[in-house]
Amino acid sequence: MKDRMIEIARFAQAAEAEMLTSLLISEGIDCYVRDGLSSNVIYGGAIGSLVEAKVELLEKDVPRALDIMREYNYAISNDILAFMEDETRLQDAGYAEAEHLRKQKLSRTLTLILLLIIATVALLIYLNKVNH
Repeated sequence: MKDRMIEIARFAQAAEAEMLTSLLISEGIDCYVRDGLSSNVIYGGAIGSLVEAKVELLEKDVPRALDIMREYNYAISNDILAFMEDETRLQDAGYAEAEHLRKQKLSRTLTLILLLIIATVALLIYLNKVNH
């Protein structure tokens, strides 16, 4: 996984997003609230607390954050689950591509070794005939 920011949850009220953020931070996951917190500052809390808030964190922390959210019975959106499935498929595809390239390189190496053996045997046969 990479270092891009991912929205892991969205709440109708900033206070809910801040609770999840506090939980994740207490578990060692760096994250922040987008929109709700800035709205609280701008509008003085009353209006801001009614503004939708998003919890964002680094992509590498998403799997662990999802485990924590499940443990504390937070709802996990279908979007984030679909994202995780896509990432898993991409990683699997990357592994399959890497495995294919490794096998292709091994095949080329073995072919080169076989050609060298054939050339060496042919040279030995030729030198044996020339010397007799």
